[in-house]
Amino acid sequence: MNKLKRIVVCSIISLCVLLVGCTDKNKYSFTVNDTLPDGEGKTATVILLGGQSNASGCSRDDYLAKNVSAQKYAEYKNGYDNIYINYLSGSNRSDGFVKCATLQGEMEGCFGPELGIADKLNELYQSETFYIIKCAWGGTNLFEQWLSPSSRGKTGELYKQFVEYVKTSIRYLVSKSYHVKIEAMCWMQGESDAFSTANATDYKKHLTNFIKDIRNSFDDYASNDGIAFVDAYIADNPAYWVYCDLVNDSKKAVAESSSMNVLIDTVAHELSCSEEPEGTPDMAHYDSLSELKLGHLFAEEVARFLD
Repeated sequence: MNKLKRIVVCSIISLCVLLVGCTDKNKYSFTVNDTLPDGEGKTATVILLGGQSNASGCSRDDYLAKNVSAQKYAEYKNGYDNIYINYLSGSNRSDGFVKCATLQGEMEGCFGPELGIADKLNELYQSETFYIIKCAWGGTNLFEQWLSPSSRGKTGELYKQFVEYVKTSIRYLVSKSYHVKIEAMCWMQGESDAFSTANATDYKKHLTNFIKDIRNSFDDYASNDGIAFVDAYIADNPAYWVYCDLVNDSKKAVAESSSMNVLIDTVAHELSCSEEPEGTPDMAHYDSLSELKLGHLFAEEVARFLD
């Protein structure tokens, strides 16, 4: 199977899993296992994470283990005592807040940008605790599945699921006597909107509405300055993402529209998709060190907004 066919097949599989889940009568009902101590009124600094496969996590853990020191990999594997995550990565889920670690991606044996976010936040704020709420699905688009109410189409099933997943997670934190403060949302998505000029061109409108609706949905828990939105370019690879330039132009325009919007230039930072697996690289997904770096970049931008 050639690489492009493999991307299409993986996208179809992810979509089918999503659609099956959305037919269930409890499609927006989530369980949060009681895993945290009582908050005693302390602030829970929350970071949201959403998008498609490079957000849900398809970068391979075995390559990460080869590319970092044994000591560093042990740190990733054991997780961070001050960075917790409740994640829904495709069909892989935690059902409660656990230490952020490797193997929390969508594909078996994979991880997402949450690992780099945790690594960098731990480095910058060793005495502070953070809570990541991640809901992401591979192969999903903004023009339909993530479409938010302000775009005036049929609100996307994944958008509704994301909002309820976050609200359920927040309700749990509040029930444990935490004062919830959402500082930022990190967004890695757009590849599935890059297959037609219409969807790529409409990305600006849909992303603008998406950000507005996300902020409105969680306004009661926003930090003092509001919820920052940290976006990232999709890979500049028109052989895979045909209209990637149009999607990225849209992302740039949206980022420039507000001081609370930030865009990471993954192209300038030379994030790569061309090395792993060796001999037959998966050009749709970031190599392990690039996925880790994406998380670092997200965390560095989030840090600019921390109160």
